[in-house]
Amino acid sequence: MDPIAFEIGPLAVRWYGIAYALSLLITIGILILLNKKRPVFKNNTQIFDFLFWIFLIGVLIGGRLGYVLFYNLPYYLENPGKVIALWEGGMSFHGGLIGSVLVAYYLAKKNRLDLLKMTDVLAVPGGLVTALPRIANFINRELFGRIIENESWKWLGVDFGDGALRYPSQLFQSAGAVLLFLILLFIYRSKPRKGVTTACYFIFYGLIRFIIEFWRQPDIQIGFLFKYFTLGQILSLAMIILGVIGLRWLKKPKIT
Repeated sequence: MDPIAFEIGPLAVRWYGIAYALSLLITIGILILLNKKRPVFKNNTQIFDFLFWIFLIGVLIGGRLGYVLFYNLPYYLENPGKVIALWEGGMSFHGGLIGSVLVAYYLAKKNRLDLLKMTDVLAVPGGLVTALPRIANFINRELFGRIIENESWKWLGVDFGDGALRYPSQLFQSAGAVLLFLILLFIYRSKPRKGVTTACYFIFYGLIRFIIEFWRQPDIQIGFLFKYFTLGQILSLAMIILGVIGLRWLKKPKIT
């Protein structure tokens, strides 16, 4: 498929942009439904405002800066003008997560909302938010999988332009996002202690991503770390550790 969905005069609308726009709309819809049953935000307008800033500063700017710093800093030091070239691809989930957490913290303090209750409800649609962008990665022929060596799995193979049959790891990650959403929705609806859903988001996203990365080709400019692991796996392992620490902290009795 062509990475460009359609064109309006000189403007080219790409599947990548459509995927992010639809993800934002889906997130808004899910938050509105969840907020009706267990109010966290004051009203729908506040949901729109929060998501606008989280998406703009946290996801887009944080995700881009994360990619620049984590994945290809030498290249961008030599080509600083390329930092803003979002249309060329290059977004880091972990950078976007860090940015989103910082923005959420600021907004919660500014609006006097309970931070953990807010992150709990945000975590549920947050589990689904990468599903469509990963499909866009598949269409763009980027972040592709490793070459399939086992003949029994050749039927899964996709040629991304280099003549080799590779695992469609982008679609694996998209399916993983749907699975993560269902897990978090189940946890959230069981009404656990505040902060538990947030901690579980870190644990289960990290676990799912860590496993799926075994089918993904590491970034060419980085390669494997410690012989076997990708940078995405190292960052996901850090998420799992933070999530486990968070759960243990939440289980501690409060001192009054």
